[in-house]
Amino acid sequence: MTDPHEEFSWLSKFGPFYDVSCVSFVRSLSPVEALTRLGAEASGIEEATFEELQERTMKCIDSDDRMHTGYVGALETDGWTVLIQLWAGSIAVARPLLRRLSQATEVVSINRNIHATDFFVYAADGELVTWFDLLGPYARTGSDPDRFVDLMREVGLDPDLDPDLDLEGDLEDSDLGTEFPHSFALARKITGFPFSQDMLDMRLLGAVINSR
Repeated sequence: MTDPHEEFSWLSKFGPFYDVSCVSFVRSLSPVEALTRLGAEASGIEEATFEELQERTMKCIDSDDRMHTGYVGALETDGWTVLIQLWAGSIAVARPLLRRLSQATEVVSINRNIHATDFFVYAADGELVTWFDLLGPYARTGSDPDRFVDLMREVGLDPDLDPDLDLEGDLEDSDLGTEFPHSFALARKITGFPFSQDMLDMRLLGAVINSR
């Protein structure tokens, strides 16, 4: 039987996502609505290829206002808008952004930062419901931290894993290092569709957002 995370193994080999990134899924909002909630100016929303998304992201990072702005690409599929941040992860870690984005809907967000620490976030109706570090998913927080415990087990994320107590076992685990693709397998269970590399060939909408 194929492991649920194997279809997402490309994310661990594709630099723009594996280095530092944030991929978020927001239900029932169009790309324009989602970007606007994140502080984008309607006049600043523009079409972009994935390559252009990378170029504009780097320009934003190099700007003097990089601490307060970010660049986000957005595309719509199967009733969800996918938001892509490269070399940044403000949606998952900035509570005001997450609160605005999830009002009257739900958001799944997966963040990977420069220290290879990966977070899984689920918010609904402006409230943080479930949050956990993929390396220590036992320490979940939120208004309903155990909501996805059964789904976590289905995709190979042990909800009881405490690396400080089970270090030796983890070192012998053949799945060590697959937490990042496992998180996308969990997102698929929640959203109903996979985040595939083919989606990067689609035209996106992109915009500068307020990252606070």
